[in-house]
Amino acid sequence: MTQPARVVESVISVCREAVSPPLAPTVEIVRLPEGDVVVAQIEATGRMHTKGGAVFLRHGRQTRRASGEEIRFLTLRETPEVYETLPCPGATWEDMDEAALRKYLAVRAPGALEQQGLTLTALATTLQFATQRGGETLPTVAGIVLFGLHPWRQFNWRLTALRFSGTVITDPIVDRLDAEGPALRAIEQGEMFLRRNLRVARLLVDKGTHFEEQDVPEYPLAAAHEAITNAVAHRDYDAPAQVFVRLYDDRLEIQNPGGLLPGLTLEKVLAGGLSRQRNPVIAEVLRQMGKMTTVGRGLALIQQEMESLGSPPPVFQSTEGLFLVTLPSRHREM
Repeated sequence: MTQPARVVESVISVCREAVSPPLAPTVEIVRLPEGDVVVAQIEATGRMHTKGGAVFLRHGRQTRRASGEEIRFLTLRETPEVYETLPCPGATWEDMDEAALRKYLAVRAPGALEQQGLTLTALATTLQFATQRGGETLPTVAGIVLFGLHPWRQFNWRLTALRFSGTVITDPIVDRLDAEGPALRAIEQGEMFLRRNLRVARLLVDKGTHFEEQDVPEYPLAAAHEAITNAVAHRDYDAPAQVFVRLYDDRLEIQNPGGLLPGLTLEKVLAGGLSRQRNPVIAEVLRQMGKMTTVGRGLALIQQEMESLGSPPPVFQSTEGLFLVTLPSRHREM
């Protein structure tokens, strides 16, 4: 290589000016007996970059232009928040429960539907419950999740709750619930399932100056509610899997498809205050319905409620494909 310095300038220029978002490579000239070599290193950013308006993929020694489906996958991996605002696959406006949507709008935007020129589909589009494609109004994923007639049955977004007689998944199932319906109904059905299956013990509770006999549940209902609501609100709706609530003799497990979003760690989330959400539209409506907060306090509240009851601390596990909350039973040795 006769002009390595010029090559270095060229590489830096291309990365900064021709690539969007710009890249910041580390470039150096290595002197070898055979001649000079320019070595460029670029750390993975976790983002999708374009050059000349195109996206390229590297496979071994080959570089090729990404297909539309590959770009869609990369976009969802980088910004999964957009999925809930896309048209729900296979759904039409007839799959929306207009009565439920009107009931919500009557509280959220009183009198809006009586205004001249405002239609139900127009308001739904403004709130990202629907979108316009080719002159047709189509429900979004968020719209079907919140106001669909049969979202769990139609798209396998069920909440399945199981009560086991034992401590392993192969033990007999003594109660089962397959919740079908919009998100709010699924959450409420899941909570009803827990109420009828949770054990309550009559225990002496230390009040500081004296002991008092009280009924103590094996799990704080507030913690169980938070875990179920989070599972429904923050699950990955692009994944063909349901939310599981598994109640064993010694623990309660709530599992949902979809782990923490890129850039988040359990340590950061447990510290509280982080509220990046996979489904902000769904989460906001559930907040308005009184089912959750949107300020990143969910896991911290679960920890606090378990400690207040005198229970062992909860366990949180996150992988790329799922998030699992485990609440040890207060009465696990009974």
